[in-house]
Amino acid sequence: MIKPPLHVPLNFGQMPPIPSKLGKNIGDPNYWPTLVAELMKQIPQVPTETPPQEEKLEDRVARSNPKFYDGSYDPVVLEEWIRGMEKIFTVVEVPEEKKVNIRTYYLTGKADI
Repeated sequence: MIKPPLHVPLNFGQMPPIPSKLGKNIGDPNYWPTLVAELMKQIPQVPTETPPQEEKLEDRVARSNPKFYDGSYDPVVLEEWIRGMEKIFTVVEVPEEKKVNIRTYYLTGKADI
């Protein structure tokens, strides 16, 4: 009983033909590199997609339109600002180590020291 080869490419019937000029020069030391180069030219190019750039965390926070805090002495205004920033940080998933820097950007007037 004859066993089939262990590995046969799935597209075996669709493989490109070997250029006839190369088949005549099998004894040439440059035969295999030239053959490979010729066959590589026949492989269709796959378009490369550039991965989408990850949006900066600061931009995602800014799109939420956080309020600025101007240093008002009114504790209600301060509390509303803090809660608003925390809600945005939760939705945008801001890591703890980035919160202080982002909050600082939204301080103005007397609060911006």
